[in-house]
Amino acid sequence: MRFVMFTFNSPEGISAWEAMAPEEQAADVERHREWFRRYGEKIAGGEELDEPGMVKTLRPGRQGEGVVVTDGPFVETKEILGGFVILEADSMDEAVAMASEWPAFGRYRGVTVQVQPVFVRE
Repeated sequence: MRFVMFTFNSPEGISAWEAMAPEEQAADVERHREWFRRYGEKIAGGEELDEPGMVKTLRPGRQGEGVVVTDGPFVETKEILGGFVILEADSMDEAVAMASEWPAFGRYRGVTVQVQPVFVRE
């Protein structure tokens, strides 16, 4: 079964990472690389996403005005989508077990991981 693991950061967590010394940042990156090495055979893809300032949000316009495009998420956003990983797991329990070892847990405020099954159309 395929699952998508969405990783969310908080503005405070991003600020904490940016305030780290380069050696601390390198160690943090290595912890994440180790997680990817550990589960490499179960990972079918994924990407780290760019900062929210690069995002464009599209919504239907009012009264049939087409599509309205705005910059980024709202400023008061508490969670920022940081990336996604496509997991191959035998069950939701296995996918959750893998996600529960995400290296950012316990290191940054506001870190959230969401696991969602991929819909399979028969």
